[in-house]
Amino acid sequence: MKVLFFIFEGFDTPNGTNHLTLTTIQTFLDNGIDVYLVTSHSKGMFPDIPDSIKSRKGFTYSVIQRSKVEKRNFCKRYFDGMSYAYKASKEWKKHISEIDAVILQSTPTVFFSAFLLHKHLKKPVIFNSFDVFPDGPYLFGAFTNKIVFTILSVMQDFVYKTSNRIVVISDDMKNTCIRKGIEPSKLITIPIWYDSNSVGWVDRESNRFVQKYQIQKSKFIVQYAGNFGYTFNYRAVIEVAKRLKDYEHIEFHMIGTGGFEEEFKREARKENLTNIIFFPWQESGIISDVYSACDIEFIPLSRRVIWTSYPSKSALLMACGKSFVCMCERKSEFYKFVNQKRIGVCVPLNDYRKASDKILELSRDKSRLQMMEKNARQCGRDYFSSELNAEKYVNVFNEAVGMV
Repeated sequence: MKVLFFIFEGFDTPNGTNHLTLTTIQTFLDNGIDVYLVTSHSKGMFPDIPDSIKSRKGFTYSVIQRSKVEKRNFCKRYFDGMSYAYKASKEWKKHISEIDAVILQSTPTVFFSAFLLHKHLKKPVIFNSFDVFPDGPYLFGAFTNKIVFTILSVMQDFVYKTSNRIVVISDDMKNTCIRKGIEPSKLITIPIWYDSNSVGWVDRESNRFVQKYQIQKSKFIVQYAGNFGYTFNYRAVIEVAKRLKDYEHIEFHMIGTGGFEEEFKREARKENLTNIIFFPWQESGIISDVYSACDIEFIPLSRRVIWTSYPSKSALLMACGKSFVCMCERKSEFYKFVNQKRIGVCVPLNDYRKASDKILELSRDKSRLQMMEKNARQCGRDYFSSELNAEKYVNVFNEAVGMV
C-alpha cells in the first residue's frame, strides 16, 4: 500500500510541525507502507528531504518550488498556495494508480488541494488539522473582514465534507470543530508528540546550544523558542520582562523568527529590556539542546488561540524534562490539564502580574520546579510520545483504506 503525504511548508522552512511529519513518515515505512511525499521548497534554509528518510526503501518524493512570501502578507500567501496546489497536482497525478489514501496537512489554501484531490484522485483523504481555519486567524486578528471570513469558511467546509477522517491535535480543537457542525464520527484526536528516539534531555556539558552561545549557568533562563507570529503574544514577554527587570538572576532568551520579529525586538530596545536576549532560529537537529538549555519555558498565547490550535512545543519540553508557564484561556481543556497534572503553570491571558509572580516563585523554589519537571517527563511518556501516537496514523490510514 502507498500513502500520498501532502504538505505545504517543506522541510527547508523552519516550523513547529516538521518533526511530526518526519516521525509519521518513518512510522509508515516501518510498518511496510510506502510513502510518496509532495513537499515544497521556499526558503532553502535546510535540506528539502532529511537524510533519515531520503534513501529509505518505499520512500519517493516530489519537491515543488514556491515563492518566498512574508507570512503576514495574507493575500500573497493565499495566491502562492493556490499556485502550489496546482503545480503539485501535476506531479501527484502521475502516481494516481499507486496511491491508496492521502494525508493532507492543513494550510490556509488547503481547499484547492482538496478540490483537485477530490476531482482527480478520488481516494480516501485524512485531513491532518493543526489549526482550525479560518476561525483561528480571524479570531486572533490575522484578518478582520467578515465577508472574507464567510467565503473562506464555505471553502473550508468543503475540505471537511470531502475528508474521510479529520485528525485534530487537542480536545479544545475537537470541541471547536463539533460546534462548527463537523460530524463527531469523523473527528479523531491524536496529540502532538515528540520523537521518542531523538528528543530528550541534554546535560549542560554536552549541550551544543549552551556551548555555542556561552549560556551563563548562574542565570535562571526563561525561554521561548519558536515562531514570532500571530499565535505568539510577544507583548506578554515585554510586560513580564519589565516586571522582572530588577531581578538580575532572571534572563529571557527569545529564540526564533517570524512576522513580528522586528516589532518585538524594537519594543524590547524601546523599553531598554537588557534582560531579553534574542537568538536566531535553530535547526531541528539540536531541538533537544535548545529546550534543555532553559530553566523554564514561557508560552504566552494570543487571545483565543487555544480553541483553534495547540502549543506544540509543550510536548517537546516534556520530553526534555522541562516545565513551562503558559498564558491562555482559563476555561480551556489545556489550562485545566496542565494545572491538574502539575506539569507546568497556566495563568489567564493578559494577567502579566501573575505570570511574573509565578516565574519569580519558580526561580526561587527549585524543589517545586524539579517536581514539575518530573511530572512533565512522566506525562510526556504517558500521553505525548511518538511510540504512542505515530502508530495511530497507521491505524487511521488502514481504516480509511478499508472504507473503500
